[in-house]
Amino acid sequence: MARLTVGTRGSALALAQTNWVAQRLRAAHPGLEVAVQTIQTEGDRTQPANIPLSTFGEKGIFAKEIEAALLASAVDLAVHSMKDLAPVLPEGLQIAAVPEREDPRDTVLGAKLADLPAGARVGTGSVRRTALLAQLRPDLDVLSIRGNVDTRIRKLREGQYDAILLAVAGLNRLGRQNEIAEILDPEEFVPDPGQGALAIQTRVGDDETNALVTALDHPDSHIAIRAERAYLNALGAGCQTPVGAWARFIDGKLVLTAMLVVPDGSIKRETLAGAPEEAEELGRKIANLLS
Repeated sequence: MARLTVGTRGSALALAQTNWVAQRLRAAHPGLEVAVQTIQTEGDRTQPANIPLSTFGEKGIFAKEIEAALLASAVDLAVHSMKDLAPVLPEGLQIAAVPEREDPRDTVLGAKLADLPAGARVGTGSVRRTALLAQLRPDLDVLSIRGNVDTRIRKLREGQYDAILLAVAGLNRLGRQNEIAEILDPEEFVPDPGQGALAIQTRVGDDETNALVTALDHPDSHIAIRAERAYLNALGAGCQTPVGAWARFIDGKLVLTAMLVVPDGSIKRETLAGAPEEAEELGRKIANLLS
């Protein structure tokens, strides 16, 4: 039986996600050897400094070095948080599988938004969450926060912030659900494109690896991700552009809700429905409506 080496970041969340994938690969293919190799990314190297991710100007700073290792055949596949991938993948790479998606919603830790007093300090590293907070609670003091999940929760407990915003999926994967004070409505607080989903990335043409990872693909989740990433790609959006997209199935239809912050600071939202096989077209249509 084959042996696969999986590339991933070294954070607790990235390792939890990658080990989850490795376990399922072994279960799907008894006898398969799966090794995990951690790779430090540009985003990881800047973590100790309180540098907002938006200053980097593009998505992909948590994936580039892993993708380079994959292209160089130093690893056979990579596991990413879907929202860390750039809208356009490097030539020669593909998203071969999307496991069943975790909860895509955003959550507040520390206190419910409605319970926070005016001037309360709320931490987030996301321009999207910052923009949505500015609309919902313009009286809050929204501050930048960096670090992994544990670091951010520690900063909250130390009193550096009165509340912080994180993704529900990461807390679920780390068994930290008890930290949640409030889960935000995804139609109002539209998630980041790809939030809650994992990307299993492989080389185009690596038939053996692609055949093995296909067992982990969840078709409905993959279709939803295609719609969200098509929207992101059509906008040409990077880290500095506050956008959100959430696709899901309702009565057999693929429904996509998307948001975009325009230059005057206002937020535009649209929801469209279409056939599952038109996922990419749905993403492009909603981008045209909002841009």
